[in-house]
Amino acid sequence: MGIRTKEQQMAQAAFERVRGRSSGLEFEVYSSFALAFPSLVHSCGLAQALAFAQAKGRADYLSDLENVLGEGEGLCKRSREAELMEYMRLSRRALAASSWIKRYCQAKDCQTEGGD
Repeated sequence: MGIRTKEQQMAQAAFERVRGRSSGLEFEVYSSFALAFPSLVHSCGLAQALAFAQAKGRADYLSDLENVLGEGEGLCKRSREAELMEYMRLSRRALAASSWIKRYCQAKDCQTEGGD
């Protein structure tokens, strides 16, 4: 395949991460958080949303988000220390990445419900 856009790269990474999650109660908790996270970023801002995820012990979600972003570890620290323009860029990218995770969680939920 030819050149892939950043959106396509994020979509592929999100698909792989969500597909790797097992079904069941653990996935339901993960999925519930993933569905709410983009709205949390919109309402509170990226730094606060990431701090909330840390406080709730959602290291699994944060790890997936960092992987989908391709940013590596330290996303929380970077969001707190970034200058305004970098923070805005990081917020836009994090919203895009979290939206892809959300979409695949929704799809996996539908697939699980339809398979019963």
